[in-house]
Amino acid sequence: MVNGIKRTLVVIPCFNEEATIGSVVLKAKQYVDEVVVIDDGSTDKTAKIAEYAGATVLRHDENKGYGAALKSGFEYAREKDFDVMTILDGDGQHDADQIQTVMMPVSDGKADICVGSRFLDSTGNMVPMYRHFGIAVLTKFTNAGSEKENKVTDGQSGFRSYSRKAIENIDLKDTQMGASAEILMQGRRMHLNCEEVPITCSYEGDCSTERPVDHGLGVLISILKYFEVEHSLLFFGVPGLIMFVAGLALGTWVYFDFMANNVLALGNALITVILLVLGTLAGITGLILHAVINANQRR
Repeated sequence: MVNGIKRTLVVIPCFNEEATIGSVVLKAKQYVDEVVVIDDGSTDKTAKIAEYAGATVLRHDENKGYGAALKSGFEYAREKDFDVMTILDGDGQHDADQIQTVMMPVSDGKADICVGSRFLDSTGNMVPMYRHFGIAVLTKFTNAGSEKENKVTDGQSGFRSYSRKAIENIDLKDTQMGASAEILMQGRRMHLNCEEVPITCSYEGDCSTERPVDHGLGVLISILKYFEVEHSLLFFGVPGLIMFVAGLALGTWVYFDFMANNVLALGNALITVILLVLGTLAGITGLILHAVINANQRR
């Protein structure tokens, strides 16, 4: 911050977006102090066009993934002491003229993370049905365990703004598309205020179904990995308890059946032992991971 004025940055992760990146950069420059394009191993003229349009270009030698590009953006914002960072896609789907709309809650100090949601106002949004369904499912998983006021309607939106507090504290681990969900879950754990504002999004020419499927599976795996580490007691303990209780119930039935008929149901007895052992191991695993992670956080 210089003389009470917040320094603002736009970060645009890109991979082979030569057809649209120039216009996105030119629009974005109108609203912030600096525009940075993260060229994630593009093989076309994305980097050159972005430079001609006036952006600072950070290049990855190879395609490392969306999360890796976001991580580079966060690192640059920290290094250069920016107060507000806004991220949007370089493919033209996001309207760069809405940067101020997404940035305003953060600039005004009302939020640490502001998500541009495609579902708060459907005007101008023609989200393909398969995407709408996939986004809804992934958003449900992202919102799991969060307070009502921290739930979002669009957990996969790439149009977001971050405060200095968020910039300094968010530490991305996921290098792929799961980073969008990881940011929200990290923000929730660190008690960062999150708000949403309505945005429009264009899907002209978007007809691919294979990429969204890969995207969805990758995000879901990332969310599960996050819960495995950050909520290990819940992740292992609940399934462990269910298996243990099921083992006890089945074992009780096996016992009374044996007492009544003097014949041991070997199959059910074996299943009982397996459920009890697996339930116990899952519970112990959850307790150990929970203790180790808490000890590391305290240290």
